[in-house]
Amino acid sequence: MPLWVKSLGGFAVVKNPYSNAGQGVWTITTEEELDDFMKLDYKYDQFIVQSLIGNSKWSSITTSGQFYHVGTVPDKSKKIYVADLRMMVHYDYTIGAFRPLALYARRAEKPLDDNPPSGKESWKMLGTNLSYKDKNGNWQTDTKRLIVVAQNSFNKLGLGVDDLINAYMQAVFATVAVDKLAQRMMSNGNFDTEIFMSLCKDKALFDEILM
Repeated sequence: MPLWVKSLGGFAVVKNPYSNAGQGVWTITTEEELDDFMKLDYKYDQFIVQSLIGNSKWSSITTSGQFYHVGTVPDKSKKIYVADLRMMVHYDYTIGAFRPLALYARRAEKPLDDNPPSGKESWKMLGTNLSYKDKNGNWQTDTKRLIVVAQNSFNKLGLGVDDLINAYMQAVFATVAVDKLAQRMMSNGNFDTEIFMSLCKDKALFDEILM
């Protein structure tokens, strides 16, 4: 097992930082999943390696402690699911401030188990993105796992007003940070390659941008 997995207690998440919608994300909880990832042919040179947040009994262990999913409110079978919350914001020029625009959540396909996943099953237990490929290779959306802001479904998340305020603030901070970085990279009217390369040393991506 490579050091970058072993140092996180044997569990990790690897991300292609240039992908989207759950594509290019690998959850590593078993040797089988690690082997599958290592065998892939990659276009880019650099990836993001993060600690894996799963059940309290088998999440990654890091120098700052161990984080784990609380999960949704238990259903009738006492099962909980990994879920995430998505909040979109927009800047309203009429009032000079950000406003919430859209809010929804998504849950994983399978419930979160106390035992670590076996084989290659961790994504079904941890992955919340709704995109999937059908038998013809076309991308579709699994709307059955979508949680909209309605009383009979949104309450399953067990969130309070403080959680929604926190989500709003995080969305605003992230939007402002991206905007400021974009302005810095274009401060002289041209794309500043020196700043870009200081932040991302992936030559494959750099060559792609300059095509």
